[in-house]
Amino acid sequence: MSAVNDSAVKVIVKVPVSHHKKANKKKNPHFDELTFQFSKDTNIQTVLDVLGYAPTTKYFTNYVLKSGSTVLNNSESIRDLVANNSNLNLSIEIKPYNTREALKHVLTLRDFIGFASETEDGISQYSISTGSKFSSIPFNEVPEKKEDVEEVIREGEQERKNVMYVSDEEKKNFEKVVNEIFEVTKNSTLAKSYSSENSLVTPCVNSLNLSAYNPVPAFYKSKGHLLYLQIVTIEGESMHITATPSGFYVNKSNSSKFDPSIKLGDNENAKSHVYYNLFDLLASNSKLFINHVESLEKKLEKHQSIEYIRPLTTFLNKPWLIPNIPTNSPDFSRLQMDSINYESERNFNDEFQAVQELPTSTIQDTIQAEKLLSRISHEFTVAATKGAMSIFNDDMIPLNPDEVTYPIYLKDNIFYSFINEESGPFGDKGGYDAAIAISNQDLNILRLLKNLRLKDVSFVLTTIVDFGGKRLLAQAPVPGVLSNMGTEFSKDPTTNEEIVKEKKSEVVVKYGFDEESGKVIGNETFDKIVRTEISNILHLKSHKINDAEISLSSQSKGIVGSDKRNYILDLANTNPVDVNFIKEHYDNVEESKRYPHRQALLRAELVDNWWNNKVEKEKVDLKKAYEENMFSYNPDAYQMEGVEDPTVLEMSEYLSKEVIPNVVNEYCNGNTSIPYNGEHLTDTLHKNGINVRYLGKIAELSKSILKKQKSEHAKRLEEIAISNEDYENWEAEYLKKIEKIIMERQEKINKYVSEGKEVPKELTETPQLNEDEIRKPTNETPSVINTDELIPLIKIAELEIFSRSAKHVIRKYSRELPIVVVPIFISYVLNLLFGNEYNENTQPEDLFDVYPVSSYKFSTITRSTLLKEISEQAFLRFRYELDLNFIENFNDTPYVVIRAIAVKVGIQLLNKEYFFNKDQYEEFKLSQDKKIRNKLVAPLNTFSTSDFALIPIVKGLDYSSVLSNERWSEGSLLLKEDQNAALTLLAQSIAIVEDVNSVLHPQVAEKYLTLSTIYSKLGLTPEAVVFCRKACSIYERVCGIDSFEMLRALSNLALLEFANECPYNAALVFKRIIETTESVGLTEAIHHPIAIDAFSQLEQMALGIENTKLTIEICKVLRTLMVSLEGNETLAYATLESRLSNLYASISDFQNALEHISKAPRIFSKELGTNHQITAQSRQWVGGLTNLLNEVRNKKKLSAEQAAVNGTPKKSSKSGKKDQGQNPELANKSVDELLDFIEGETSTKKSKGKSKKTAGKK
Repeated sequence: MSAVNDSAVKVIVKVPVSHHKKANKKKNPHFDELTFQFSKDTNIQTVLDVLGYAPTTKYFTNYVLKSGSTVLNNSESIRDLVANNSNLNLSIEIKPYNTREALKHVLTLRDFIGFASETEDGISQYSISTGSKFSSIPFNEVPEKKEDVEEVIREGEQERKNVMYVSDEEKKNFEKVVNEIFEVTKNSTLAKSYSSENSLVTPCVNSLNLSAYNPVPAFYKSKGHLLYLQIVTIEGESMHITATPSGFYVNKSNSSKFDPSIKLGDNENAKSHVYYNLFDLLASNSKLFINHVESLEKKLEKHQSIEYIRPLTTFLNKPWLIPNIPTNSPDFSRLQMDSINYESERNFNDEFQAVQELPTSTIQDTIQAEKLLSRISHEFTVAATKGAMSIFNDDMIPLNPDEVTYPIYLKDNIFYSFINEESGPFGDKGGYDAAIAISNQDLNILRLLKNLRLKDVSFVLTTIVDFGGKRLLAQAPVPGVLSNMGTEFSKDPTTNEEIVKEKKSEVVVKYGFDEESGKVIGNETFDKIVRTEISNILHLKSHKINDAEISLSSQSKGIVGSDKRNYILDLANTNPVDVNFIKEHYDNVEESKRYPHRQALLRAELVDNWWNNKVEKEKVDLKKAYEENMFSYNPDAYQMEGVEDPTVLEMSEYLSKEVIPNVVNEYCNGNTSIPYNGEHLTDTLHKNGINVRYLGKIAELSKSILKKQKSEHAKRLEEIAISNEDYENWEAEYLKKIEKIIMERQEKINKYVSEGKEVPKELTETPQLNEDEIRKPTNETPSVINTDELIPLIKIAELEIFSRSAKHVIRKYSRELPIVVVPIFISYVLNLLFGNEYNENTQPEDLFDVYPVSSYKFSTITRSTLLKEISEQAFLRFRYELDLNFIENFNDTPYVVIRAIAVKVGIQLLNKEYFFNKDQYEEFKLSQDKKIRNKLVAPLNTFSTSDFALIPIVKGLDYSSVLSNERWSEGSLLLKEDQNAALTLLAQSIAIVEDVNSVLHPQVAEKYLTLSTIYSKLGLTPEAVVFCRKACSIYERVCGIDSFEMLRALSNLALLEFANECPYNAALVFKRIIETTESVGLTEAIHHPIAIDAFSQLEQMALGIENTKLTIEICKVLRTLMVSLEGNETLAYATLESRLSNLYASISDFQNALEHISKAPRIFSKELGTNHQITAQSRQWVGGLTNLLNEVRNKKKLSAEQAAVNGTPKKSSKSGKKDQGQNPELANKSVDELLDFIEGETSTKKSKGKSKKTAGKK
């Protein structure tokens, strides 16, 4: 590709000045020229895009851009227009409206004046999105990189370790937020944590709709009327508007009378009341309109655009918990839009394939092509979802209306079919379950192909939509496959009667599996294309099936469409089968115990990992291995009888014997982040090439390691106990020996004294002991149980198994239900699972006479049978024995399980008070005002159908920028060699993906998050903070407030804010993390250490701002969390008590210091050994504090006695207050340093030598 030409061109655009004076009073009246800087490679479409958002031109929607007298084409490049000039003069020439353009103008204006809510996307009519909460966090500005600490330190003050030099105001704000966190920890609720802010974007008129008088009557069409509008201004005035080719005017119609003629006052000119821009018309007829527009623009200026713009190539997050039922304002437009849609019928396949073939010789061409592919892919997914929902609601007529079981549909050139037992040739491999797996696997292969820049091979756009237990597959059909070829007449040879037959389509299978003949067809031309473009990348081996040479699976097919393009279809079996799993859990296994289907394949990530590992292991040149397609596999191995491939077997063994154990060990050792939820765990597994069917094995391996560690720990404790007993016996004997030596010396001394002789010098010196006899303190590594890593991993794996199994049970019963009955069934399931204590005799609601509940199978389900079915699914699908009473573990934290089920089934619950037992309802009742309390009616069950909505779960191709990923890879490789060049490439990568996918996209957020980590490692912390904040803003909107992506980004942001010495900002982030996780009980339910980690960081920050008392309070909360999870007999508990003791000592509160350190020696002795260095130090610390307190008490007693003898009144001691002076440096000092400090505090004048000897004897 050619390099980007950075030479800039000044583009001057002449804009027609609005003729409405009132609208222009608050704008520059001479602002009729706009100046921009563009690269020469920029095309005119980009200029038009910029003009579409520029304040002066954004309300112009119907114009052409001209250079001189020449109308410019959108695809023209500025380079073609300017040649060697540095300036380009353009002008806007407005065009007369037609109905299509007038409607476009109205819709554009609606978006700009506040009708484009930030919570809307392409499928908002089927599911709900919520506003941003991250934007409401009151962050301080990101400070620039601070000067060297030496310059900040005041004169005469020494630098103190780990001290943050922040303002007193920040310290005060930090303390305030930490106290709020304490409260959140105690009283975090879903109602508050999952509430969302009011919409940022609010309309500047009360309503702007198409009028009920549309369509335009024939009489007025000939007068140039295009359409009619009805607008209600902020003042409440209703106006009826007529659209004409020259613009818009207020007409004489009202709600009861139709008169579309212009409304004029006396002696007024009609032309002066026709406005080309509807914006100008509103400004002249509503005094408050301009004020509201300016107010909206100022409000939005205070926010980043990513907080309110709507996504272009992805969907907003559809949370499982929504604040309230959304309002539904009256708007005729919603029904009228379809009837006045002037767009020609769209053919997504033609568009997609045409863009795939666009030239990409320059970077600009490549970006433009990728942008179009991304838009088309997403727009197809939106259209497919809308069509699918129409089918689910039984509003679309099938192509085969006589077929009841398996209807098919075609609308807007999108083909729809239900996934069923007979989908494709795989029905004999597990029926419906195999069909579901096949649809997922086919889509996953297409997601790989979309990034390969294929030239001679095409594939079809595909979307999967799940709703109410049913699944629809939507595809853009191969051109010609569904075309009617006409009919032909023939005679029956037997009856001689004339027969009418449909002509066979000329578009037939040319390669691969032909369903009509049941044979595999070879085609040398097609096979060569597949080998050239796909085989090496996917590591596919060419092979023969019945003399047909193919390079794909024998179940795939190649078709030459009527557009002469080569299409490949049915790619599910491209990846190799997981042969070891199939042999163990499917083949020759009795039906009641075997895996639900034989379509258990290895993931593409696993194949790539194995291949790279194999190349490295065999020490083969990577390029050579790729070009020669070494270590390739036969996709038909173990899928067809007699076809085997040792490579496939090796991959399967690699997965079970290396990858899975390695991933569990990485979790155990803390090298992989502990999963926040099931989505986080499965995402990590998928990236490592592990299928979710191995969740059971993950849990079992984790349990095995935990059991082993517990066993080793118990064994080690036994060894320590024996060692302690031995040490104590030695210590007792050794003390006796020393005592004997001292007594013997004393006898000698006494003898010399009694005889009046001088005592020899050797008897007055410290006795010399045999060093070999002294047992020096040990420093052995303790035996550790990785509970913080393994227990959350086990619990989340089990929870994911349970929720996925519950999903399959729900799907089983929902498939046969009418859509309106599905919510009744789901509310019944939720009540059986979670509302049993509130109403143990719950029954399904009977809401529709035409759909009596008793006629459906689910009406006979009980809690016990439901749990049994879930447990059976857990074993069949995950090979894991899930306890029947597993859900009882979550009685106190039901929302963890509810969330897991809701996101998989497609449920959006109202964020309201739910009662899981009678006591909760009584507490709620008592908390209400007496008047309200008397009117309350107890709900019949915990959940009802009015508490939630069903939403579709959509899976599309999710196009990503190949060029952006290439730039990213180049930049990552350059980081160690050329930092500046690397960062430039990374910035280019993000700019490209923002251009291709728009800024509001998960891939953009992922890159910003990674970039923040890179900048942090390079010491550019302020920049890292900015990037991480941006990632958080995007993740919240597209992934969700409690998604693992968001929690991961927030955790990173908190650490970056801390590293940037902004404790207040960091505390705000930790508050959001704790608020989100504790409201569902993540710490209690999952044993997740996220809250403990947060408080540990807060402790360090409190120390950093030298607030010891706050640090103590944080440690106390931390201790409560630790005890709730692991009890008070752990090393962590003893270490925290030691830390608390140090903190109290640093503020001279020795009594509390002694109280806390006294709890440590016994635990240290048990876990580490009595002669361990840490145990010895803690015992020494206890002894030192005890002696100090005794000495202080004795001094006070002596002082009191002296005062009594002398008759002087005792002065009130102020030493207590004086001693409270903070000395945070001591909080992290060693025991010896602390003892020195303590002894320095006493008034006894000991020599340094004597002090050391005394300390040594303790």
